[in-house]
Amino acid sequence: SSDQTGNPDRMMLMERQVRQLFGEVPTDPENYIFASQASQAEAKKFFIERTRIKKWRRTGIIWWNLLDGWPQMSDAVVDYYYEKKLAYHYIKRSQAPFAIIFDEIKNWNHPIYACNDTLCDLSGRFSVRDAETGEVLLERDFFAPANTSTMIARMPMFYSEQRFLIIEWEANGEKGRNHYLCGYPAISFERYKRFLENYLK
Repeated sequence: SSDQTGNPDRMMLMERQVRQLFGEVPTDPENYIFASQASQAEAKKFFIERTRIKKWRRTGIIWWNLLDGWPQMSDAVVDYYYEKKLAYHYIKRSQAPFAIIFDEIKNWNHPIYACNDTLCDLSGRFSVRDAETGEVLLERDFFAPANTSTMIARMPMFYSEQRFLIIEWEANGEKGRNHYLCGYPAISFERYKRFLENYLK
């Protein structure tokens, strides 16, 4: 974006996005920065994963604003000082050549996809656990043909149920992880911060 720091329209849009996700806008700078980065990171993750699930019906994403050219509030994923924003790490996981991804809830179930952009068939085992309780909710083997997006499971869930899920897998000896937020916003800001602490351990 070419907007300068402090642009009122950009700031208003960011506040709307933060309020939509968390139901509130933190007033202290540290929490506001965290909330705005979390909102950006979850949005970019959502766009990437919806595209990957629909492989061959949607065929790609073009990134145009990776690095800020000057200090500003923007949707770049690396700031002017080369500090990686939270979105950078979410995007790195979501765009890995192989990732296991949750789709949005349909008919009381979350479809789970193995998105394999490699040219090799992959097989392994994955698990889904609740980040807050540690409870393993689903665990099974999977097979992901080369260069496909394949539904490998469905997980029952109530539409109103808010959960912070961590997906972990091993495929052909390589380990990976991802996450998914279940339920509709607003999500508790404090719960999200605790979730992120557990997820990054």
